Amino acid sequence: MMTPLHMSWCGASDPQECRNRKNGFTLLEAIVALTIIGVTLIPIMSFLGQASRQLESAAESNQRAMAQQTVLAYIESLNPIANRTGEAVLSKDLTVRWVSVALVEPGAASAFGGRLASYQMGFYRVDIDVIRNEIVWFKFQVRKVGYQPRSQSLTGGMQ
Repeated sequence: MMTPLHMSWCGASDPQECRNRKNGFTLLEAIVALTIIGVTLIPIMSFLGQASRQLESAAESNQRAMAQQTVLAYIESLNPIANRTGEAVLSKDLTVRWVSVALVEPGAASAFGGRLASYQMGFYRVDIDVIRNEIVWFKFQVRKVGYQPRSQSLTGGMQ
């Protein structure tokens, strides 16, 4: 019997046997390798899909916040008495539509002294629709003070 020192690198006692063996993988080894790869790729792909959805959600939230800031900047200069309803195109795909509802009608409140005595003021809820690509994207409300000059007859000739 031969000792392990006389065995060749392939495990056979005869070097001729090593030459007869084919190098490569068996079918069983290939199936095991593919199974291991598949089992490790499933959680990775699941993680990537979830991360992609979260990035899309964050991008949508950022776009909405920027649109809301743009609309608020536009609405800030709006006087709800002069413009109770309206629509404005802010960009090629962003439109704002508003409707003002009086919470306190002008003149219903007591008159202010000083320079404000020459104005009628009312308090309004402004319902705002933000439209993107001709579809209502989101809605929100703001409350604003509306004002208009009093007529000469209301102020008794005061300037």
